[in-house]
Amino acid sequence: MAKKDKQKKEGELNLNDVQKRMDKYYKACESEKKGKAAVLSLIGTSVFILLMLLIIVLKMNGVGKTIVFTTDDSGNVSTSVADSEDVSGQNLAEVIADEITD
Repeated sequence: MAKKDKQKKEGELNLNDVQKRMDKYYKACESEKKGKAAVLSLIGTSVFILLMLLIIVLKMNGVGKTIVFTTDDSGNVSTSVADSEDVSGQNLAEVIADEITD
């Protein structure tokens, strides 16, 4: 009799253990989802920051269009937009470097 009772208990599922395992699995799944979301957010933020830095560096190097301020003999200021290649002068990075070294 004792042998049958022991085998019966081993074969039965303990509902508390099953519930604990299900809770553990659910928490693991939720943790994995949060981890994936965090990684995607980190990658997206990194790409965005790198793009912004690239744009800033290119603009500081004079890539693109440049606003040109000119004055005539009477002192009137006029503005125009020109290609950066057509403009002679210093770009922002050179001005900052000159100020730092002085």
